[in-house]
Amino acid sequence: MTPHAPFPTVELKRLTDRQTARIRLYCVPPSGTGSEFYLPWVAAFSERFDLVAVDLPGRGTRAGEPSITDIGWAATGIAEAIAADLRHRPPADGFYAVFGHSFGALLAFEATQRLRSASPTAPDLLALSALPPPDRDGLDAHIARNLGSGIAAITETMGWEQPTDDTLTRTVYTPFLADAVALLQHTRQPWPPLRAPLSVFGGLDDPMVDPESLHEWSICTTAHTRVHRFPGGHHYLRTQVAEVVAGLTDDLLAAYRRPVGEK
Repeated sequence: MTPHAPFPTVELKRLTDRQTARIRLYCVPPSGTGSEFYLPWVAAFSERFDLVAVDLPGRGTRAGEPSITDIGWAATGIAEAIAADLRHRPPADGFYAVFGHSFGALLAFEATQRLRSASPTAPDLLALSALPPPDRDGLDAHIARNLGSGIAAITETMGWEQPTDDTLTRTVYTPFLADAVALLQHTRQPWPPLRAPLSVFGGLDDPMVDPESLHEWSICTTAHTRVHRFPGGHHYLRTQVAEVVAGLTDDLLAAYRRPVGEK
């Protein structure tokens, strides 16, 4: 008998259905959230962009499923889902990019590395938000330092109001705790530099990511790196949707006009 996989599969959700869009953007949500995190982006992006979000088990519409607690497994699942989508429904010009925020940025980075072998081409641009550079303390270090504070640390980090209902508490915090376990168990490994350009985003008051360190992501690509900083903390993106989308749009269009490999 074939053993069951330890976790449910990763799925993709089409936030738009723009089959003639020139650029496709795959979005990986942050810890504890599902594809709905990127719904505010739909109206912010023009018709030139097709948005597809990653749906991980255990959160959003998949809240009743077991969460993935292994980053390698999740990243591989994301890479396989994107590669399959590119085969079955390729973008109009073959151009695609990947964006991730916080924990989702780590998954986006690792999935992109795996896409080198899972897909004929890697992303034409990788965009990372609220993630420390590889040579700095990662999100796992922040989790480890604040384990003793429990739910209070999670609430402060995520910018949530603490639920008063036990059932709601379980629904809200279970996927976040699963992601914390995944981070604490994760072993970082050296990856060869990407050929695609990087776009790096961060909050000026982020307690988990030094905004002055974001330029250090440049060691992860042989192409150029653009850094964008915005007012706010770790989840600055929630209040800076229009500004982030504007910066990301500029970077996507620049990469679209400049084939991967050209500096």
